Formats: sequence, structure tokens, C-alpha cells
Amino acid sequence: MQTSSVFKFIQRAKHAERLNVVFFGGSLTWGANASDPNITSWRGLTMKMLCEKYPDAHFSFKDSAVGGTGSSLGVFRMERDVFTWNPDLVLLDFTLNDGLEGGKEGLYDQRNQSYEAIIRECVKRKIAVLPVFLTAKKHVETDDLSQLKRRLEHIELFRKYNLEYADVLGLMNEAYHSGKIDIDALWPVDTVHPLDDGYAAYAEFFKLEWERIENSVENVPVMPDDFVCGKEFSNIKRIDLHKLALKKWTVDYPCVVSDCFDWLASRWLDRIVERSAEDSNLEPFTLKVKAGKVAVMIETVADSVPFSVSIDGSALQEIKVRSVLKSQLHYVSLADELDPDRIHTLTVVPDNSSCGEKSVMRWGAVLLNSDGDIEFEIN
Repeated sequence: MQTSSVFKFIQRAKHAERLNVVFFGGSLTWGANASDPNITSWRGLTMKMLCEKYPDAHFSFKDSAVGGTGSSLGVFRMERDVFTWNPDLVLLDFTLNDGLEGGKEGLYDQRNQSYEAIIRECVKRKIAVLPVFLTAKKHVETDDLSQLKRRLEHIELFRKYNLEYADVLGLMNEAYHSGKIDIDALWPVDTVHPLDDGYAAYAEFFKLEWERIENSVENVPVMPDDFVCGKEFSNIKRIDLHKLALKKWTVDYPCVVSDCFDWLASRWLDRIVERSAEDSNLEPFTLKVKAGKVAVMIETVADSVPFSVSIDGSALQEIKVRSVLKSQLHYVSLADELDPDRIHTLTVVPDNSSCGEKSVMRWGAVLLNSDGDIEFEIN
């Protein structure tokens, strides 16, 4: 039986149950720069820690991390990339990628709304969720953690849901200022992604937080009557385009070759739809939507072309998506502040000035969210 408390998850592990754990976050969750991301990253070391602490439990682990992305994409990946695996525990790391310094609207910032939608859905489904504050080098160095407003906003949010959280950032900041860790040794190459020693430090401080929870009284999560940060993600829809009968589009598999594993679109899209150039020309097409916000998940390859988007005939927004990598998953916002009570026309215009005979557009899914009804059509 699933439970929504981390404390009860620990008790189940002690009683040798079968337990599914999903790691849901960005590149630090995946393990960028680790010599072996499945073993020497924070994720790999945390898997090892759980198996060693509870040797009679039967764990299944799932990596659901996409580098360079935050909760605004994560909220649309929940169903496919988290709940499909029937998790008993979700380790959630999006606070850093959502911007630790925070937005302009405080708790009601849009990224806090998408982050809350993730934890709210976990609590609703009685899945234990443990937010984790991983960190870049500069945040460990900061003299005043109160300047990291997103961190404080997320802590306030956790209190509303009565959630435990693992404050790796806070513990590392304290250790640094007391002279216990050498952060130049932990981040010798990249100030965001550490090498193995840095990931080992993450894991050490995470283990301290885990043992604090294990040795404390149970925090039983609660479900607030309504969204705390706002309701813009109270109604979301992910439309996988390959499931639609689209004219002038062909269905294909995502590319399985990429320079960055956690950006590999084939991990996050089952199929894509492709429009190919005819006589070095790609025709415009339209989306008709009733929603507050519209985004897309697309795959870029060497022959992908940039495009522009007009909204109800307004000025074009240019979107440059030509990939410098062999292939890459992209999250692209097309419209951010639409009137959710009316139907809008978005016209996508490929940049034919950069087209060649092999030029393509490869789209995976359209992502819609609104606090009201959602409608969608693509020509």
C-alpha cells in the first residue's frame, strides 16, 4: 500500500518491502560530469546508501532527470515519467533549475505554481515526495541564504503541505563557512556540476538529512484545500502529436544519438512527428488553442530550422532551435499569457531562408495549461 510520508517509506524499507524510487529533476540529479552517473553521482550514491541501510528491502530505481529543465516542463512529464513507474518515493530536485534567487511575484511566481502542482499531485496520490535542495558552487559560498528567495518560498510551500525536505544546500553552506569543506576541490572544472568528490559531498549531506527524518517523529503530509501558489497549473494537458492523424506530418522515432544522454529526446518522447522540406521549403501551419499558456516539446537535429510564431496575427516571435548537438530535447514556450476564455490562433512560420533539401521540423508534444477549459487543434 502506498503512503505519502517519507517516514513510513523508511519503515516499509525496514520491513523488507518492494519499493519503487523515482529521481525527478535536472542535470545534478542525472549526474552531469560524474565519471559514471549511475554509480558515482548523487543519484548513484543515494541508491547505494538505501540498499546498504535496508539490505532486505527490494528497491527498483528510475532515473527521470532532464538536464537544463525545471518544474515548468516537469509538471508535464509527471504522468509518463514518474507515475507510470508506480513510485513509493519521488526524490524531487527542481529548485535550483527554477532559479534559487526567485521570481518577481514571490510565492505566486509561475515556477512556484508548476512546482506546487508536482508536489500536490504526489500528495494527492499518496506517494511519498522528498524535495531535495541541491546546489551550485556560488550558492554554497553565499553569505546570506535568505537572499535565495526561491528556497524560502519552497520551504514555506513545504510547511503548507507538511512535507519533509532534504536541505543539502543549507548543510553545505554551513560546512563551508565553518571551514569543513573545500568547495574549489568539489567544483574544480564547472561551477554548477561537480566531479565525483562533489557528488560524494551531496550524498554525504543528503544522508544526514535522511537519517534526521528516520530518527524523528512522522510528518504526515496534508492536502491544502486549494493551491497555495496559484491555479495556473490546476488543469494541464500534454498532447502527444504522433497520436493524432496529421496531414503533411510523418511519424518517426526520436533520434537515439545525442551528445548529452539526459537531453536525449528518445528517453522522453515515444514518437515524434516530422515535417520535411519540399523544394527547400517548409509551409506554415497553425495551432488553435484555448488555454492560458502553450509550450511544445521538440527534438532538434542538425537539419532543424528555426521558426517564428504569431499569436492572433500579432508580431512574430522568433524561436531559434537549430541544435549544435547531434540531437536534443527542447522545451519551448510559444505563448505565456493568453486569455484562457477564448480560442487563439498561433501561426508557426518556418524560416525558409535557412532551409535546405533535408531541412525538418520534429515536434513531440504540445503542452497546455489553464485554470479553465482547454481546447486544441493543429492543421
